Amino acid sequence: MMRFRRLLVAVVATVLVFGASPVSALGYVNNRSDWLALTQEARVGYVQALNDSLNYSFVDDTLVDALAKKGRTDCLVAHNMTASTLVGYITATYRDDKYANFAPSAVYIILMGEYCRDYINRARQEFNLGPQ
Repeated sequence: MMRFRRLLVAVVATVLVFGASPVSALGYVNNRSDWLALTQEARVGYVQALNDSLNYSFVDDTLVDALAKKGRTDCLVAHNMTASTLVGYITATYRDDKYANFAPSAVYIILMGEYCRDYINRARQEFNLGPQ
């Protein structure tokens, strides 16, 4: 038990010394520089997978999450949005330095939340929920 406590104290001390920093994983697209290093084809494939994974509804989704996914999907369909178009939006957003350390998935959620707000709110309204 004493050994575990010393290990725990060492881990906590290390975190406090080095501080919290953005999480990044080797081999993944973690930020703007990783995004810009991808070829156009790789970006399109990445966004297609990102879009599919973030908008797929699961049975254990909360109602709020499921409605956001429905709203985003309805919006994308209504605007004939393609993965190439989404790549352009994400790349344009990365021109703003405040997004430089955001993962493309975070940029996607922010963009779609803004761009598709009306569709998301319509989906929420069908269940008597207020706007996002």
